[in-house]
Amino acid sequence: METSLISFKTQLRDALLAFLWRQWSALGVSGHARTDDPWLIDPEALLLFSTVVARHDARLFDEILDWLHLHADLLNLQRLSRLQKDHAIGDASVLAAIASQLTRDKANPKWRALVTRATPPPAQATPRPLFPHLPAIGRGDDTWLAWGWQRPPVELRGLSQPPRPDQPATFLFKLRALFGLQTRAEVVAWLLAHDTGHPAEIARATGYFRSSIQGVLNELAASGHVFSVRTGREKHFGLRREEWRFLLTWPHPDSSPFPRWVDWPGYFAALRRVFDLVEHPRLDAMSASLQAIELLRALDAARLAKDSQAAAFAVPAGETGTPYLDFALKELRALLG
Repeated sequence: METSLISFKTQLRDALLAFLWRQWSALGVSGHARTDDPWLIDPEALLLFSTVVARHDARLFDEILDWLHLHADLLNLQRLSRLQKDHAIGDASVLAAIASQLTRDKANPKWRALVTRATPPPAQATPRPLFPHLPAIGRGDDTWLAWGWQRPPVELRGLSQPPRPDQPATFLFKLRALFGLQTRAEVVAWLLAHDTGHPAEIARATGYFRSSIQGVLNELAASGHVFSVRTGREKHFGLRREEWRFLLTWPHPDSSPFPRWVDWPGYFAALRRVFDLVEHPRLDAMSASLQAIELLRALDAARLAKDSQAAAFAVPAGETGTPYLDFALKELRALLG
């Protein structure tokens, strides 16, 4: 059956929400989603993307808040801010409201920095519903009203668990527990997933400044467990994976034992482009063929970020009209699978 644009919007939301449930469940959010993905999760990029998409599932959104209340100290706020600045993945006002929520009762004091840097809405601005699918009933939560969002009072269940160290998805948290909440954890995770790389490449992938990455790589090389090779004017760094196999505490194929690195900031930025495009009123005015062409362009950017495949999605030969939407939906599901 051909997919209408209205149906596509619904199925897009459902697919993205199911994907977010999987990711957050792997981190310890109370839920029953499958959590056996072979890649490591980027918690900062995931939170930013969730400030946009998770608003369409109130239970998921509040389970994320529950997890943050218990484990917010596991996130790197400097990196969180830099990713938002460089990629615009999330909604800045929702992130500020989350930070305000986390700093109530003097908890999570480091998150106060996100509150002080954010700009509140004008006092006369009409609050918007945080959950677009739910009716606004009553006055709402004052913490969220201060940032222009109408929502019911937050009620935390306290059911979230810390990330487990015995699965690929939480590998970054394992490394942060070993090396601290600094650049070093991301650098080691990236090196374990690649053969070699130079500082600028690793800086782009991890969301840190090149100077910071260069300093960490030089320090790691001094340990003897990371090596460097000069190629022309560039110095490339790598490591011998067999020396790091003690980190593997889950069943794995010998061919690729360490978790796959995904450019999550680029991937989520591209998925947000898809999401914003579908939600924008101008899409309704386009022909079905043009709608799908715009969607496929955005989806191709997402595939490039996730799988490093440069070839564009091929539009089905001879097809016109709504079959394009069917094809775009199929490709989206493949991306999220």
